[in-house]
Amino acid sequence: MEIKYIDALAALALVILAIGLARYKSIPAEKEMAYGSIRAFIQLVAVGYVLEFIFNTESIWLVIMAVAAMLLVGSYTAGDRDKHTGRGFPIALISMTAGSLVTLVLMLALGIITTEARYLIPLAGMIISNSMNSSSITLERVGADLKGNRLEIETALSLGKTWQEASRRIYRNAVRAGLISILNYLKTVGIVALPGAMTGMILAGISPLKAVLLQIIVSYMLLSAVTITSLLTGELAVRRFFNKADQFTG
Repeated sequence: MEIKYIDALAALALVILAIGLARYKSIPAEKEMAYGSIRAFIQLVAVGYVLEFIFNTESIWLVIMAVAAMLLVGSYTAGDRDKHTGRGFPIALISMTAGSLVTLVLMLALGIITTEARYLIPLAGMIISNSMNSSSITLERVGADLKGNRLEIETALSLGKTWQEASRRIYRNAVRAGLISILNYLKTVGIVALPGAMTGMILAGISPLKAVLLQIIVSYMLLSAVTITSLLTGELAVRRFFNKADQFTG
């Protein structure tokens, strides 16, 4: 199945349908839909040319730069939604970088993937995208729950508990919230929906059984990265609300 530019343009009919439905129901989202669709088209075409150049050159430095750019943008996006800690970007950057690097390095060490750009960049993109969502949710949950349970936290501290003990319940709930998406994905993958990587391989003519094996690897990869990211995001975010004397500063 060969996709051409004319096919992508023809798919604009779907965008028009979505905008028409939103307008019919008076949902104030038509402008965002139109702008987002145009922006997505431009961004994806530009990325396509960039990736083709990187794949042809096979420069490890270009691969590193591409992954670093994805991490920066993803971390900024996750941190920008944080309205509580005031340090969302660095927390997300540290957490997402740790989750991404540990997972990719382990996959390389196990021989699951190679250092070829066509493997590293798409897989890193999947990892960073999912880690971004996890970090964003964890950050928001930590800040909202700590501020909403100030009395509970201060009471625990007054009874001699450390900041880790006083915030343990909130930390666990926040991390759990950050993991909900990947946990739901693992429960329903292959049943409710066929994931992108698997669908792409099937559309490319690869055997469904081979596509399934790749999707299994991707699923476990995402679980590892998201778990590390959410755990570290929660830890760093909670710590921001306590000073060195274990006093709650939220």
